[in-house]
Amino acid sequence: MIRTELGSSSIAFPATTPVLEDFGLKFSCGGAHISRTMMLAELDAVLAAVPCGSDAADYRQAIVQRNVLGKTTDSTRQKSLRHLRELYALGEGAPIFGLLRKLHAIDAASLPSLAFQVAWARDPLLRATTPAVLDASEGEQVETASLAQAFEAAFPNHYSPASLSTATRNAASSWTQSGHLSGHANKTRQLLKPTVVAVTMGLFLGNISGYHGAAVFSNPWCVLLDLTADRARAMGQEAHRAGLLDLRAVGEVVELSFPLLAAFQIEPS
Repeated sequence: MIRTELGSSSIAFPATTPVLEDFGLKFSCGGAHISRTMMLAELDAVLAAVPCGSDAADYRQAIVQRNVLGKTTDSTRQKSLRHLRELYALGEGAPIFGLLRKLHAIDAASLPSLAFQVAWARDPLLRATTPAVLDASEGEQVETASLAQAFEAAFPNHYSPASLSTATRNAASSWTQSGHLSGHANKTRQLLKPTVVAVTMGLFLGNISGYHGAAVFSNPWCVLLDLTADRARAMGQEAHRAGLLDLRAVGEVVELSFPLLAAFQIEPS
């Protein structure tokens, strides 16, 4: 599969295919980060209020009619619904959201990493800032200007200065919500310590995106979780022992399958 590089970072994103679009990945220019962050707290509240197995109408009812997010006007409820749909699909008919719900039900504490992996897969604006964060060393300060430069490099002359500034701030907040950055005014790079459930999602998304054999351990979502290939392999073995996936790996020969997540599997491109 041909892949598109993201700036100077080694992380990449799969090229667009109808199969991956049907799964829930997004490849267009727009994204929720032009006006919102990854909305982790809102997503958490919605998942707590809507049971697994619900359809898109149930999520809409929870947000707009039941007002589980505590918004003061119908307009803000509708906007919250729209942005959450942009970020997460918010309907279990969409495989990527069904995957999130399934893994969240196994380990709710993994939500920041699960949600970020999905938001990153669905929002090109958030992805654009990736090099500024992942290229920073642990403990290094990540300036807002570097995020803006990465954003502008991905979308030159596409957004107004005001929109660029807002999107940059929102992206910085999302990278903080995910745990990649710490601090309020001054952001500092910190390394994630992902759970086996988060790594299971990373390996699943990499597998459906065409990363097979040993390459699956260095797929974009594993890199996004701050994993080296060796560490991803080791955590994949942990996930295997936990019953989250089936993995047999000897050198470059890797057999990987996901019986627990078979409902979300698609034919690889």
